[in-house]
Amino acid sequence: MSLSFRLYVSRSPSPEPIYNSEGKRLNTREYRARKKLEDERHSLIQEMFSINTDYKPPADYKPPVVRVSEKVMIPQDEHPDINFVGLLIGPRGNTLKSMEKETGAKIIIRGKGSVKEGKVGRKDGQPLPGEDEPLHAFVTANNPESVKKAVDK
Repeated sequence: MSLSFRLYVSRSPSPEPIYNSEGKRLNTREYRARKKLEDERHSLIQEMFSINTDYKPPADYKPPVVRVSEKVMIPQDEHPDINFVGLLIGPRGNTLKSMEKETGAKIIIRGKGSVKEGKVGRKDGQPLPGEDEPLHAFVTANNPESVKKAVDK
C-alpha cells in the first residue's frame, strides 16, 4: 500500500495581478523573485562601498534609478478666469520645454481640465493617470533638487 503525502509550503498569497496595455502580466512570481534578488544585490554593493571606498562594483552593475516626484496643485477653482494650462504650456509648448530644460525635471499637467474636451486620452479607453483628481502639475526627476527647483518655478 503506497501513501503519497503532499507537502504544503506556507507562503503568502500572490498580490493582485497588474497588466500592461497588451494584457501581459507584469508582477509575476518570477519578476518578484528577480526584483528581490536585485534589491539584495544592490544593498550588498552599497554596504561594500561603505566598508571599502576603493571597492569596484561588477561591470554589469547599474545602481537603481530613484525617481522623485511631487504634485503641484493648480488653483483652477479659485481663479476660473485664468487659463493656467495655457500659461504653463506656452506658445507651442515652449514655456514648459524651457522650464524642463532649466530645471532638469519632467513636468506633466494632469487632472480635470488637462485634456481638451472631446479628446480621447488613451486609445484603449482607460482613463489617464490622475484624470479623476483636481488639476495639478506632476513634477518628476532623478534627484530632489531638480524637483524642488521646478516646483519653486
